[in-house]
Amino acid sequence: MTKKRFLNISITTAALVVLAIISINLNTSNYGFENRDKLFLDNFTKNVNDITTISINSFENNINLVKQNNSYISESGYPLKKGLWENLITSLSLLRIEELKTNDPSRHSQLNLLLPEQNKSKDEDEGYGTKITLKKDGTIFSSILFGMVDRSVGGISGGQFARFPNEDQTYLLKGAIRMPTTKSDWFESLLLSIKKDDVQKINLSNKNGIIEIQSKDDKLSLTMPKSVKFKIDDTQLSDARDVINSFYFYDVKKSTQNYSKNLPTLSYEVKDGLILTISSVNPEDGGESWVIINAKSNDKKSEKMAQEITKKTKGYEFLANIITSDILRWNLKDLAAKDKKS
Repeated sequence: MTKKRFLNISITTAALVVLAIISINLNTSNYGFENRDKLFLDNFTKNVNDITTISINSFENNINLVKQNNSYISESGYPLKKGLWENLITSLSLLRIEELKTNDPSRHSQLNLLLPEQNKSKDEDEGYGTKITLKKDGTIFSSILFGMVDRSVGGISGGQFARFPNEDQTYLLKGAIRMPTTKSDWFESLLLSIKKDDVQKINLSNKNGIIEIQSKDDKLSLTMPKSVKFKIDDTQLSDARDVINSFYFYDVKKSTQNYSKNLPTLSYEVKDGLILTISSVNPEDGGESWVIINAKSNDKKSEKMAQEITKKTKGYEFLANIITSDILRWNLKDLAAKDKKS
């Protein structure tokens, strides 16, 4: 290499360094440089002990967590699964800024950063985020909208897109919120788990009358009314029995009133004297029903199980799935076998 060529390379390199320094100085306000790796929620850790309410709002995850005795419980008072609120608090405290992204509101839907309260559809539409609002004695400390997860960001949790609801600017964060995606997953939502072979009798009582189903040797038969003028669909009888095989709830709230004894009710007589009832408290509504559940025992063998179920269900109303809700509305014709058309 000649002396002249070496000098030219040195001058070019120096010029590039100067340009780089100028470029950095011109972008000192850019999050990609100045604020990269800074905590996303300023002063959150310092104020976390004063956060009295955590409100979560999305299509299937609308829940308020309320501070009680240095812990959080659901607004309904129903116990949360262990460790869930701790995971959420920890993940919020660890979020750091990775990059500054678009501030074009027309692109929010691509990052799942549209406000969830704007979704008027009965089915989940793409583009809506999860809004978490932190309150201190009723006053909003911070509200954040979380969207799409980006696994390409380093770390165990990857990254997640976010923005503040009253701002168009979006951010890619290092880290992601850790919490259930649906409301029922905040709770131990399996209330009943009864083996189908242990069910002995099913009774449905509603405004359409009384239907009774007998179970013997794994065979189901209609015993009331005693005679019908159509063929019974055995699948329907099985559906009625299987309600308590694995009964999950999809939402829960505190029961605030005493209901009449004439509610649409499914009653199950189970082996060892266990009796379970599921009653709809909104019988005139379509869709999914809110139900109350009761358990009692006519035999010492099932006393403990009845007490355990009562402990989980007393004082609460539960949102049942559509199959259970429809069964509670059955009339006799709903048991008729349908003609199969080719």
